[in-house]
Amino acid sequence: MKKVFVYTFGCKINQYESQIIKEKFISEKYQPADKIEFADIIIINSCSVTAHADKQCDQLIKKIQLKNPKAEIILTGCYAKVSQKRIVQEFPSVIIKMKEEMLEGVEQEIKTFDNHSRAFLKIQDGCDSFCSYCIIPYARSVMWSKSVSGIISEINRLLDNKYVEIVLTGIHIGRHDMGIAFVLREIFNSIKRDFRIRLSSIEINEVGDDLIGLMKEEPVRLCSHLHIPLQSGCDKILKDMNRKYTVSDFSEKMNVLKTIIPDIAVTTDVICGFPTETSEDFFATYNFLKENNFARLHVFPYSKRAGTKAFDLKRVYEGSDLKARTDKLLALDLVLREQYNSKFTGKKRKAVSLRNRQALTDNYITVSNVDRHDGIFEVTVL
Repeated sequence: MKKVFVYTFGCKINQYESQIIKEKFISEKYQPADKIEFADIIIINSCSVTAHADKQCDQLIKKIQLKNPKAEIILTGCYAKVSQKRIVQEFPSVIIKMKEEMLEGVEQEIKTFDNHSRAFLKIQDGCDSFCSYCIIPYARSVMWSKSVSGIISEINRLLDNKYVEIVLTGIHIGRHDMGIAFVLREIFNSIKRDFRIRLSSIEINEVGDDLIGLMKEEPVRLCSHLHIPLQSGCDKILKDMNRKYTVSDFSEKMNVLKTIIPDIAVTTDVICGFPTETSEDFFATYNFLKENNFARLHVFPYSKRAGTKAFDLKRVYEGSDLKARTDKLLALDLVLREQYNSKFTGKKRKAVSLRNRQALTDNYITVSNVDRHDGIFEVTVL
């Protein structure tokens, strides 16, 4: 029996789609391999959100060719989509298959989520926002939404397999055809079981009153956590990025969220060193992040992506400034995490088990040295 190994780079969507691909091969009588050395077929589900992601994929291909030269390598995902010509030139033996081909004829549903204690569930795909720095709309241009009935069916199947936290994910979940608040209400009205939902990421202008109201109504089944990408705290840079909100818009919505749901954790993405970002622009972002007390920052140094509108922009700062700015934001992240977490020290929160005796609370705090539980349980934040 042939063995297959699936390696995943990148986002929650890729992790979900890798599970679909793995289940597809198992249904075709392939056996999962524990290591790349033992596999007959190795599928790499790639990411291309940054140049570093591309580089990681190249390094893995070279490693496989060295350690398992007889293996058939299939490359799929965003890197395969946007850099096909270069990959063919550099790795002629690698088979490139678009994600549409890999998933053709397969129901986009999973039964389990290997090596995870929580399950990701893809409810939407595609983006047409075309932020000036982002390659994803070129890699995932087709807008797609999973039917509400399909979402409910898949959640029930995952609950049967003891996944009590379901993370709804997508490239742009706020663009689900039916609206994210409607989808959530249908889930809660249809499923009367012990579980909770977490949203993976949502744009600020898609956090509507209906969603905020539902979060207040459902404090147990809907996690008190939203990941809302900011990218910059400077209006000039937001405009250059083609982001469709202002700093004032973001701040006003943050105030509403924190007033209605005081315990909410708002985490965010921020891009450091966009080409037109001056020192003054950077400090505007730094101060905005500090003043709005985010619970956690995901900091990304700007990465040039060929084909995007920002690719040819001339950089207005010195190269050494990028690392200094990135380090400053990473240090701020540690301060903000400590400030947010300290508000809950000694308090009990609802949590689910993670690996290594850790637990994750509804408001995105990781607690260590916790005995494993199968369901949702109370944990004291340390």
